[in-house]
Amino acid sequence: MSENNIVMHIDMDSFYASVEIRDRPDLKEKPVAVCSKTYSLEKDAPRGVISAASYPARKFGLHSAMSLSEAMKLCPDVILLPMNRDLYKQVSDNIIKIIGKYMKTVQQVSIDEAYALFPDSVKTYDDAKRLAETVKNEIFAAERITCSVGIAPNKSTAKIASGFQKPNGMTVVLPENQLSFLSPLSITKIPGVGQKTNEFFDLYNIKTIGDLAKTDKRLLFEKLGKTGLFFSDIANGVDNAPVIETADVKSISRFYSLSPFTADSKALSLGCDAVCEEVHKLLTDKKMFYKTVTVSLRFYDFSTASKSKSHSVHVSDINILKRYAQEMLLELIDANAQHKKSRQISVGVSKLKKTDANQMQLSDFF
Repeated sequence: MSENNIVMHIDMDSFYASVEIRDRPDLKEKPVAVCSKTYSLEKDAPRGVISAASYPARKFGLHSAMSLSEAMKLCPDVILLPMNRDLYKQVSDNIIKIIGKYMKTVQQVSIDEAYALFPDSVKTYDDAKRLAETVKNEIFAAERITCSVGIAPNKSTAKIASGFQKPNGMTVVLPENQLSFLSPLSITKIPGVGQKTNEFFDLYNIKTIGDLAKTDKRLLFEKLGKTGLFFSDIANGVDNAPVIETADVKSISRFYSLSPFTADSKALSLGCDAVCEEVHKLLTDKKMFYKTVTVSLRFYDFSTASKSKSHSVHVSDINILKRYAQEMLLELIDANAQHKKSRQISVGVSKLKKTDANQMQLSDFF
């Protein structure tokens, strides 16, 4: 079995709301909605649109893209929070780093979801499930939020599977079980089926994915064009779309989790060297040079401190990488002594430059 036959889709559970609740535990069991715009006029209800609703809020029927006026009618006690885009981006970037640490290829498709291909060492779906559990656990340990995962023979089925047991779910669909898994599900579970498309399906009494799989393709093409054929293929478990590495790599970084949390400078130094070696291996594999090195310490309370330093020219030397990283690590430790214990150290390189095809790197001589 080729590893390319196993695809993972990972979807963060109510991402914006989960990040907010993580940092405000008093909101854990309360209906919370994160809003793109939240403001109120005197005697008027708040105006704006929901971007994410917590699971307690969803029990009242609240969902993304719902107006705040409608949400407050359904749930007068809903707690409205403004968007904190910088925070969500920081958490998302860290999650993608975790996924990339274990996976061969990662295709991020939005701030809270990604597809991934398993490494060559993963030969079976049991292997894939075990590695996916490791990824899920590390995401939770690092960010204290959950995700749901779907593992399947292709991207479409994997995405449908990731939503099958939310929140904090794991659904594995074997190739031989793909049609039996898809068949009873609502047609609305297919990615891309919107209100207008669903109205057409209703007209022809196409209620489930299994109904669609048996529908005449000529009718689907006549009414929906190529989109109809695309939906038909998905219903029949056919999707040849590849998982493509997210384009335009602008930086490479890896992190080292410290367990238990520690303020021991020697332990932090060893972790720093280990991460530098991982980053350098990725640079070598991608045949890239770097110019800027960034070191970040994440403390026990999830606060973060970072420092960056740039070299005068693009280099690939691991010794320069380690020296810069260690120097900045000591500066971070000295400047943030009040935080004491750290939970994670990360090292990244940026201002990357692709190596010319004929240009030799130092590692070529060893």
